[in-house]
Amino acid sequence: MALSDSWLKSNNGKQRDNVEEFADRESLSARISPRGKIVFQLRYRFNGKAKRLDIGTYPLVSLKDARGMAQKFRAELDQGRDPQQIKLRRDDDYNKQPTVKDICTEWFDKIAINKVSCKDDARAFEIHVYPKVGKRICDEVSLQEWSNLLFKIAEDAKTVSVKVLGNLKMIMRWGCIHGRLNNQPIQHIKAADLNVKKIVRSRFLTEQELFYVVHASLRSTNMSPKNKAIILMLLFYGCRVGELRLAKKSDFDFQKNIWHIPIENHKMGTRSRKSIVRPIIPEIKPFLKTIFSLSPNSCEYAFPSLKGQTYTMLAKGFQTTIPMHVDINIEKRFGVSIPKWSTHDLRRTMRTHISELAPPHICEIMLGHGLPQIWGTYDLNEYLEPQALAYSKWFAKLCAIIDNYERFDIKGCISSDSRNPFLSSQEATALIP
Repeated sequence: MALSDSWLKSNNGKQRDNVEEFADRESLSARISPRGKIVFQLRYRFNGKAKRLDIGTYPLVSLKDARGMAQKFRAELDQGRDPQQIKLRRDDDYNKQPTVKDICTEWFDKIAINKVSCKDDARAFEIHVYPKVGKRICDEVSLQEWSNLLFKIAEDAKTVSVKVLGNLKMIMRWGCIHGRLNNQPIQHIKAADLNVKKIVRSRFLTEQELFYVVHASLRSTNMSPKNKAIILMLLFYGCRVGELRLAKKSDFDFQKNIWHIPIENHKMGTRSRKSIVRPIIPEIKPFLKTIFSLSPNSCEYAFPSLKGQTYTMLAKGFQTTIPMHVDINIEKRFGVSIPKWSTHDLRRTMRTHISELAPPHICEIMLGHGLPQIWGTYDLNEYLEPQALAYSKWFAKLCAIIDNYERFDIKGCISSDSRNPFLSSQEATALIP
């Protein structure tokens, strides 16, 4: 007699003296324990041996589903495959499926390890992602769950939510390519879906504002020499703050007169797989040597932070309050206020002002940008001489902008006869070999 839903329901949980077994059809049966637990089983023979395969427990698995699974296992048997081994392999495959934390950690450790922002991006996952879905099997997290999580992050930190989304897309794509994941629902979500609109900044400092910023910074008594030096470096080289934060003294070669930024120390490194090489012109060399002399030879970083008696690498985001202090000094010294600006705007300022001093492709190379498409693929010239010429012209222009005012050298010396805003004439003379 075939099993029925009503019979299973009436016998489920009903205690009995011994284990009992009731046949259904096509080798499916129900095994009932003394405590009334019902387990569906498939009886079959493989290689001449009788075998039983547990399919599922009633009522978690219905009679209809048990019959369907039994039919699939019989199809495997018909193909000469042992249903028991098929089930074991599927169970093993399921147990091997990575959790969200497993796949993300693997990607950060193996693939994104050389990204400048790797540590910060991984930290964002530790704070916002792992506590919510870190232990879940990644393939089982639905699109709706990802969407809800990202919206929650966006409520408090929109920029972070966009970065998390971007990294999740790369992680899932990588996981699918390498057989670690089966699907990537996150690809359907865009930053616009999180109601996050990217604001394209267009702020740059005019020559008048440059005069105010440089003069108020270098004459300030409440700014450290390190921060003053960073403002000048950002203005002169147009580099990224991160490139200065990670820069080591050994990156500056005063014999070859080049500043080498390793692949892992700049934003485009993982994409371009190229280092940035910038020339050190004679006008800037004494300034750099003075900067390095402010910290002991044992300190490897070019622009270190002093904590107690120890020199360490600058912390992420250290530069965010610099413009505020500069603006206060501008108000005190000149009685004027300028529109809000950030340290990154100094990079845009440099690029805007040098556009009239050098060809566009040289300007882009000076900023560490890659040349476009095929050009960048085949042209590997570092253009050091054209860069040096452009930097010399830019240096002269910066000096002219703040001309006729007292100059500041990085150790605090004021010289009224120097035409170099980066260093006093006396110190420059002493340092030039």
